Amino acid sequence: MKSKIVGRLSLLLLVLELLLVFVSWLLSATMTEGVRPLLSDEGVRWLCGHFVDIVLSPVLVWILVVSMAVGCLVKSRLPLAFVRRAVYRERIAWRVTWIVFFLYAVIVVLMVVLPQAVLLSSTGQLWPSPFSRAVIPLISFGGILMAVCYGGLSRTFTSLSDVTDSLSWGIAQSAPLLILYILGVQLYQSLLFVFA
Repeated sequence: MKSKIVGRLSLLLLVLELLLVFVSWLLSATMTEGVRPLLSDEGVRWLCGHFVDIVLSPVLVWILVVSMAVGCLVKSRLPLAFVRRAVYRERIAWRVTWIVFFLYAVIVVLMVVLPQAVLLSSTGQLWPSPFSRAVIPLISFGGILMAVCYGGLSRTFTSLSDVTDSLSWGIAQSAPLLILYILGVQLYQSLLFVFA
């Protein structure tokens, strides 16, 4: 079901991109002002030369790090600790995990609230600042830290390869989202190129 929806959305985005190519060519042929065709020399150079710049954005990094965190959390079985009765080892793992998360949160807060905090901007502002640009990766890293701690102590993760497998499993689960992101951002940037 999910793959059918992703396939249909991908096809829709591709059709819209092709339609934009045709409409931009048609509008430029009718001498409409303010329209740059994607089939012109400039348009083809832009499509080929800026593809990496278009796709490479903070959103792509956010998708990747959130996917890794979700994969690690799911594979560590940490979310199940909220809903099921835990055995002794899992209860100990649960308590230690919360202590580790609390310490991590304190460290992040200290890097923001202290005078001369390293994650504030040069003017002392929280927004925009290194903290505001890194908030999604910081949350994701916190989730990964909790999952690895819980998984290691509860013996869900028995080796380093279990941890890396869980991280890559998360990315594999988000692969359809990555496809939609690439097609969607390309269409959006193409619209900006044609009509800006």
